[in-house]
Parts: sequence; structure tokens; C-alpha cells
Amino acid sequence: MSNTKYHGSFAIKSLIIALGLVTQPQTGVAASTLTSAITSGKVSGNLRLRYEEVGDDAVARDGEALTLRTRIAYETAPFEGLSAVVEFEDVHTLFGVDDYAPESAGYATIADPADTELNRGYLRYRGISRLELGYGRQRLNFDNQRFVGSVGWRQDDQTFDGFTAIYTGIPDVTFNYAHLTKVNGITPQFDSSGIKDNLLNISYNGFSWGRFTGYAYLLDHQDEKDATVNAGLRFNTSDVVGLRFEGGRGLQTVRPVRILYAAEFARQDFETTAGVDRDADYSFLEGGVNVGLAKGAVTVKLAREVLGSDDGLYGFQTPYATKHAFNGWADKFLVTPAVGLEDTFATLVVAMPQHATTITAQYHQYDADEGSGDFGSEWGLMVAKVLSPNWTLGAKYSAYSGADAPFQDTDKLWLWAELNF
Repeated sequence: MSNTKYHGSFAIKSLIIALGLVTQPQTGVAASTLTSAITSGKVSGNLRLRYEEVGDDAVARDGEALTLRTRIAYETAPFEGLSAVVEFEDVHTLFGVDDYAPESAGYATIADPADTELNRGYLRYRGISRLELGYGRQRLNFDNQRFVGSVGWRQDDQTFDGFTAIYTGIPDVTFNYAHLTKVNGITPQFDSSGIKDNLLNISYNGFSWGRFTGYAYLLDHQDEKDATVNAGLRFNTSDVVGLRFEGGRGLQTVRPVRILYAAEFARQDFETTAGVDRDADYSFLEGGVNVGLAKGAVTVKLAREVLGSDDGLYGFQTPYATKHAFNGWADKFLVTPAVGLEDTFATLVVAMPQHATTITAQYHQYDADEGSGDFGSEWGLMVAKVLSPNWTLGAKYSAYSGADAPFQDTDKLWLWAELNF
């Protein structure tokens, strides 16, 4: 069980401190002294209250959690191009609604354990035109977060310790580089240290039809032979090299119509703890259309994503991805099966600006890449409403129907309210 009293006290005290700091003078201009840089910074915060319920046929008892995520951040004003960012985060359960793993054994898993931590803490340098350097604990989100992301859906972010650089000094080109020494996952057992990762992401946006992005994500984990390393291949030495293209074109029609498209290919080389080399391919194709309506817009997309297999012995893995955004909201394929995964899916998004509401529906069909395995299907529905620039409400449901073991039927429900300040 979580220590609700302790964590609740922490959240309340943090909110009081933040509200007090907000009343202090804050500026976005460079400070003339180090003292003024520290005292004239910017405070921000976030509160997210969420109820989640999970029914998984593979577990005897359904999981249920009511959690409050509290974040308080402070960024100093820049001094000689240098600024600092500090963000604390607390996740705790409310009213004793904590019947879920890992808080209670025997229940379905909900990956929002009670925890208090330093979520971000880093120095940022912007003293050279079009160059940004960072050092410390940071969020990283590359492209659509298929390979590198902060897993923002969960109450606890995935963050990264290390050095980052962004350069935009060449027209239409963006260089992203990161050298990582530790990964702080969404739960403590997903943390990993003793790594020497190098991530390179370069995009070109000067082509009228869309944007090209090339990347190389080279993961070097010194502790991979340690028995404590996650067995789901979340942290292992591997190299991924790939190319992505995405864009859209407007059509000359009575109503605003835009054709959408994306294509991506990557290859992963992996060395097992026994020293055996494996490799697998990744591919993604998507086409869609966005149609403007009198009171909103409708977007329809069809896509096929393949996380390939090496002769049924190893499936393409994406250890640093925001995985909840891919292969269905039920999170049944956070680790790619050894026989790979083919995900054919459709997405419908209805945006209604007048009501500040967005409705998203999706359907997935899952199959093995090697062999003829049927991994089942899934559908999901989400409604999000913006009450004000700071307040958001949402509801989300996903239902997965398994076909072959070990994938069992799973239903998930979320209700949430979020405040940013």
C-alpha cells in the first residue's frame, strides 16, 4: 500500500509553495546578475487526477487506481546564456483506491506506482545563436516518439540523464544529439544506469511535400549481463538506423481537404547476452485525409506498422519509445514478441473547436511477422474536452480481444482531470 498521508502532505505543501512563488516578479528577459537570474525565474506546475481500471483475463483480480500527479517546476531567468530547470514530481493514491500491481499483489498492473522524485534537473545554455545545450536530467521527445519519448501518458515521466544538443543554424535543418548515462523509467524497475548511449536525429524540412528525418540510436549498456536488467529487453545493447518521411498536401476543393502520408524504415542490430547477433527490420506506411467542416474537421488514417523478426528468434524492440501511443492503448505489446508484430490499424479523429472537444477512435488487427500467428484485435475510444487554457477533462476506453496465448482479453478505462499553471 502507498503512504497516502506522506504523499498527500507533500503534494499540498508543494502547491502552496508554488502559488507563493507565482506571486513573485517574473520576467522572460536575461538577468543582469546571477542573483537576479535565480530570483526572477518562472514557476510552472501541473496537477493530474486520474482514475484507471484494468480487467485482464490473465490476472485473477481487476486493477483499480485513483492517483494524483503533482509537479512543481522552476526555471531561472537566463544569465550569460545559462539557465537552470528544476522539477519535482509526486504521485500518490487517494481515498484508498490502490488495488493494483505494483502497489498490491494479485491485481492487474497499472504502471503508476506511488513515488516522489526529482523529475527534471538540468542546466541549459543558449548563449550561441541557434544552438541549445543541456546537461542533467531532461525529457526527450524525438519525432513521433516511436523510438525516443517521455511516455507522457503515464503519471511518472520517462526522463534521461546526460548531455543534449540542438542546432538549427542551417536553413531547414535541425540537428538533435544526446549522450545518455541513465534512463529513469515510468516505474523504478525500468531505471537503468551504467549506459553510454548516443542518439542522433537529423531532419530536413525544406521539401514542400514533407519532412525527411534520418536517425541513429546507438544503445550501449554495460550492465546488460547483470541479472537485474529487465528481462523484457527494455535495456540492452542495440543499434537502430532509420529514415522517416512525413507530410501532407492541400487539394483545391470546395471544402478544405488535405492528403496525409508517412513512410518509415529502420534496421536494428542486437547482441544477446550470450554474444549472438540478431537483426530485425521496422517499417511503417500511413495514408489519410483531413477534411475541414463548417464547425470542425475530420481526419481518417489507415496504417500498417511492422516490427520485424529474425527467423522467429528476436523481435524488433523500441526500449525508449512512448509505447502507449503505439500498438493499441491496452499496452499488450510493450515488448515485441520474438516472432515480430504486424499492426494494421485505422484512426478517426473528430475535432470540434466550438465545443473545445476532440473525439478519437481507433481499431487494430495484430498478427505475427513470422509465421501465421493471430494476436487478436483491439478498439479504443477517447474524448477530451478543454474547459479553459489551463483545465482539461478526458475519458478513454480500450478493449483488446486475444486470439492465441499468451495474449488474454483486456479492458482498460481512464477518467481524468488536469490543471496546468
